[in-house]
Amino acid sequence: MIAFKYTKTDGAEYLSHLDLLRHIYRTLRRANIKVAVSEGYHAHARIFLNNPLAVGVRSVAEYGAVDCVCDDDFAGIFNAHSPAGVRCLGFREVEKNPNYANGIEKCAYSATGIPPFDIEKLLSEQSIVITDLRGRETDIRPRIYAVEREGDALNFTLGSGDKNLRPDLFASYLNSRFGGKATDIIKTAAYGKGVFE
Repeated sequence: MIAFKYTKTDGAEYLSHLDLLRHIYRTLRRANIKVAVSEGYHAHARIFLNNPLAVGVRSVAEYGAVDCVCDDDFAGIFNAHSPAGVRCLGFREVEKNPNYANGIEKCAYSATGIPPFDIEKLLSEQSIVITDLRGRETDIRPRIYAVEREGDALNFTLGSGDKNLRPDLFASYLNSRFGGKATDIIKTAAYGKGVFE
């Protein structure tokens, strides 16, 4: 099995999670990398990706695993057969599926278009309740790990997995509270079990 780190940029950020999975499978087929399939009536390729990223959010820190054997340079072969946007940045052989969907605990993002505000005051609040995309009230404060300003960009680290907080939802909350309009949201890093550079 091969674990790999890849990008979702240059238009690929508009692919849904399912379309991205199909894209990766087709790339592997074009590269003549044989992927194992699951057993059972509805067999499917054994490709495992981290949690879905919101459509429109770019990333240079996506992770996945594919049940295959590749004795050559997996990244080189993958990138030679993948259109721009989904590029393998690194890979390694692993004994079993690293289960990035559950192993990644938090992710770092950067966004522009959010005006300056009192970050210390925001982080000192005990509770920040918002209405999520399903209309439920949710306290997002436990899911915000860090916020810092770097020039025009706002960098923030949010929960993933069981404590997931969508970066676009967080940016929308900041815009509704402090003004502006978030643009160019990009995932820059992931933290948790099995991740690598």
